[in-house]
Formats: sequence, structure tokens, C-alpha cells
Amino acid sequence: MVEIFKKISQVDIKEIDLNLLETTLPTFGMNGENSRELPSELSEHFNTGIRFWQYPNQFAPYLKQISKYRIKSYLEIGCRWGGTFILTKEILTKINGEVNGFACDYMPQSKILDEYQKYGNFNYLQTHSQKLNGKLINQDIDLILIDGDHSYEGLSRDFEICKQFNPKYVSFHDICSDACPEVVKFWNEIKEQYKHYEFMSQYDSVDGNFLGIGLIEI
Repeated sequence: MVEIFKKISQVDIKEIDLNLLETTLPTFGMNGENSRELPSELSEHFNTGIRFWQYPNQFAPYLKQISKYRIKSYLEIGCRWGGTFILTKEILTKINGEVNGFACDYMPQSKILDEYQKYGNFNYLQTHSQKLNGKLINQDIDLILIDGDHSYEGLSRDFEICKQFNPKYVSFHDICSDACPEVVKFWNEIKEQYKHYEFMSQYDSVDGNFLGIGLIEI
């Protein structure tokens, strides 16, 4: 696993083109849960490595976009295995130097994050997002990714909770997912209030639309 972490940290996000980045990302290992939502052509990478839960054709341009910002702290709400957190933190670290990372989930820390903790410094918060406060995170957070409660009320609450950390950028997951209609509704209601970006490319091999990342500048 350490070799994967090293390879991620060596990705030159500013120089690598989008096509190569999109091709490279799956080699770090993708999550294979909910396989009907995933492109079959990438199946050799399912349930391997860091198990990030993203579409490479959405995640690559998203990572390119956030690489343009000065980000020194990152919070991810709902990190599952931790792959998305690891990729994001390592790429931001390569650009900005040390990044204070906070991964939050109600489940115990995964074995993948256990391994990552031996390699890179971060804080794991095993708690429900509504319990996040200044005692757990005693600083402002530049970038927050919300991928926790996928109900309309839960997402709205998480967004309000995040504001206490004075974020510069907030990302929302599943903004075009057929499986998460309330997330789609929430995103479509708030996005025009901010300068925003949408990363929603799909795969022809998948029946339906899934995942998607929305990013706002606050």
C-alpha cells in the first residue's frame, strides 16, 4: 500500500493532462460496491488499492480545478474506505506543502486509512457530522467535501455545519446521481448562489447517471 501512496504523491497534477490523469487514477484502486453504477471497462481495478469511490472522468477534472487554489486544510465528511480522501490530500500536499487533513465518518477507521496513517499525517474523526464543532476541529478549513447523509435535510444540515469552519470551497458528491435524488435537488437549488463548477461526465457502459461532483467558491 505504501507504494501506492508514493505513486499518488508523485503525480504532477499541474503538468499531467486530463486524459492521462483519468487513465492513471484507476490504477490506484477503485471501490467496487454498487457495481451496477460503475463502468465495466474499469472492473479490473475494483476492490483494489485505496478503493476511491469516484468516476475517473469526473474526478480528474475536479482535481485539476482544486489544484488551482491555495488549500492548506481539508475536511471530508463521509470518507468510507478513504481513497478519495487520500488522493485529494496527497495531491493538495504536493502543490501546497503540508495540508491539515480531517476525515470524518461514523464508521471505524478503515484498514486502508490505518495504513495511510503510517505514511501521512491526518486526523480521523469517528463521529456523525452533526457533532462536528470547534473542539474537534479548532481551525478554519479551506476545502470541505460533503459526502455523508444523502437526504435533503441531512445535506442541508451538513452544509450549515460546515460554515462554522469558514471554508473557501465546498464540494458536494452525487450531484447528478439517479440514486440520490435529494442531493440532486439540493445542489440544483443552491448552485446559482455561488460561482460553481460541475463534474458530471458519465460512461456509456453504465445504465443511468451516477455520482457527480459539484464545487462552489464561497
